[in-house]
Amino acid sequence: MSKRRTTPQRMTRRERQQIRAEAAHRSRVRWGWIGASVAAVAVLGALLGLHFAAASKAVPAPAVPVAAVGQPAPNGRLTTASGAVTTVSALQGKPTLLWFVTTWCSSCQAGTQAMAQDLPNLRADGVRVVEVENYRDLGQAGPSIQAFASALAGKAANAGDWTFGAASKQLTQEYNPGAELDIYYLLNSSGRVVYVNSSPASTMSQLLQAAKSVA
Repeated sequence: MSKRRTTPQRMTRRERQQIRAEAAHRSRVRWGWIGASVAAVAVLGALLGLHFAAASKAVPAPAVPVAAVGQPAPNGRLTTASGAVTTVSALQGKPTLLWFVTTWCSSCQAGTQAMAQDLPNLRADGVRVVEVENYRDLGQAGPSIQAFASALAGKAANAGDWTFGAASKQLTQEYNPGAELDIYYLLNSSGRVVYVNSSPASTMSQLLQAAKSVA
């Protein structure tokens, strides 16, 4: 028994046009999704770039101390407790401990009492002490530098090699940009910084050792 051969039906022109139209539509949809994905990635990358750029700008550069060891001591104005106006440059000619304090901080009070005890040792090495209040006591209420000196230094406050005073705003910014409550600088006779530290009550031995190097 012979099999009847079937002849495939030919598609009409309209059917072929419809198939081509559907294929073109699928292609447009596919490429549309690809384009949208690429655009989304590009936008996300741009946003991340802006975020990290803004973050990098928001991080401040570390502060560099102006009065660094080995460098000339920056000049600036201070007013002594007696009302005389002088400058750091005028201190040249004799080793000087330039000490910035706030009159309300406990380490400054303890350090001033310790300084009264060890002043003869510094004097023996030819070092004078200039203790100045940070500009406006760094914004906190405290006793005046005169009352501070009388209460904590006692008779030593009247010694010729220990001067109390108040630093100008510019001088405080030069030597204390980080707004430390208590920081000191040992200057040699030519006005260069040779040693930096804080809290003499706990660092007096190191200070006395450094003072011997400028004698």
